[in-house]
Amino acid sequence: MISKRLTILILIALSVGVTWYIESNRPEVPQATRAQVEAELAQNPTFPARPVWWDKGYRLGVGVIPDGSNRDADAQGVCELLRKHGIHEAQVEVYDVLQIQNDDEWVQIGGARCD
Repeated sequence: MISKRLTILILIALSVGVTWYIESNRPEVPQATRAQVEAELAQNPTFPARPVWWDKGYRLGVGVIPDGSNRDADAQGVCELLRKHGIHEAQVEVYDVLQIQNDDEWVQIGGARCD
């Protein structure tokens, strides 16, 4: 019984270690490139607000006004913009901007991995 618990704890520790290693070695998007991407997104009426946030320099959260549909296609469009700026490993998350403004509730309504 003790060996099963020990094995599970070791597997959990290895999982955490591998995840930390992968995340810590991911390249961050330079600040100047982030500013360029944000400026171009501000020109697109699909995204009425500034990008919500950049997390760890490679995850971008954007806000849209919801229309009841899944917004994965909008996230793919942001991926295309990121690729145009030389960013090939990123993640885009699309959030309901009205929920954020009204209720401070972050409801994800789309997303894409930019590989």
